[in-house]
Amino acid sequence: MKKIPIVFSFLLMIYGWGKGYCQTYERTAANLPEISEPLTTLENATGWTLQDNGIWISGKNYIPNENADLNRTNDPENKLGKHNFTKIELREVIVRGEQYMVMIVYSKGGYFEFETLREGWKSQEDVIYYVFKAGKLKQLLPDTATVGRTYVVNMDIFCTSKIKNYNKKTYLQKIANHIQRQSVLRYPSQFTLLIALMPVDTRQGRMIRMRLIEVFNKKSIYSRYFLPEYLPNLLSKFYYEIPLADFAQFIRRAPVYEDLIANPRTFLEYYRRGITFFNRKNYYAAIADFEQAIKLAPTEKIFLVHAYLGNCYFHLKQFQRAMEAYNDAVSAKPADNEFINDWVRAVYNRGLTHYELDDLNQACDDWHRAAVYGLPEAEKMLKKHCKRK
Repeated sequence: MKKIPIVFSFLLMIYGWGKGYCQTYERTAANLPEISEPLTTLENATGWTLQDNGIWISGKNYIPNENADLNRTNDPENKLGKHNFTKIELREVIVRGEQYMVMIVYSKGGYFEFETLREGWKSQEDVIYYVFKAGKLKQLLPDTATVGRTYVVNMDIFCTSKIKNYNKKTYLQKIANHIQRQSVLRYPSQFTLLIALMPVDTRQGRMIRMRLIEVFNKKSIYSRYFLPEYLPNLLSKFYYEIPLADFAQFIRRAPVYEDLIANPRTFLEYYRRGITFFNRKNYYAAIADFEQAIKLAPTEKIFLVHAYLGNCYFHLKQFQRAMEAYNDAVSAKPADNEFINDWVRAVYNRGLTHYELDDLNQACDDWHRAAVYGLPEAEKMLKKHCKRK
């Protein structure tokens, strides 16, 4: 099995830059924003509804309708409830250099082939997505939340839509297309999402009640949901109930990078943001930032930027371009021994690139050179591939 390049970390420590959250990305199409794989998923919640007969009923992952008589029938549309989901995901996307989240609600849907007769029910799977700035996640579970008190968060939606009977192979590309279009046009979203929440204590332990409220993105409309006299009504008749620990994990496992620089200007700012993109495997964005950083600083001072650039191209399997970047990194050997270990890794990674380009002799030369400096990975590759007489 062929190895992947070693990631460099020394310059991160110099500037106090924390290790980024490493996340696989799915490149939807050329020039489109890259939507990450799920960062976190919510798959279980209990929906509660106060029926018109005064009796509460519940359902797994759906909020039942309030009509008690209808709930006793086998009406397939009614069984979908007021709201339902099979899972809710949080994914990440970078928009104009800023970190956004894509919350995707997967749900059951359908329609009657003969609507008037309510016959011929056709089931389908739908998705609703909401794109918003990542920092909004921190408002969903603040330290100031009080047990038994309802609060509301306006997610300030960047864009949202519903895809009925979605195609599992193409729906992410549709979402990416919408994000790209919104990024270019920059007009406000027609709708926004309000999330009403309330921590409660139950026999099962601490829970949080939650309701998703999609409304027109007009302050005159959504502002009433924040009025003190209106808040108690938001969760009085129907909601989802989720163990607080599960909800906290869902919200907080998605990393929020407050220090992601939207408009970098200096070498260091481009370099830092490039590393952030690299750590999350957003290689195209990282390449753009590393190349800009190279333009802003003398080559002899930034061998690590060339090394990172090589790693990006290596992961993209653009080995010839990776070789060019690694050559620049290796030729800029630092005079300060404090940087030698990172430089040796660049030599080792160049050897991996030679190997991918079927030049075993050059690969062995680089691995031997790295092994002289005591790099264990180089020793392993020498023993495996470079048996000398």
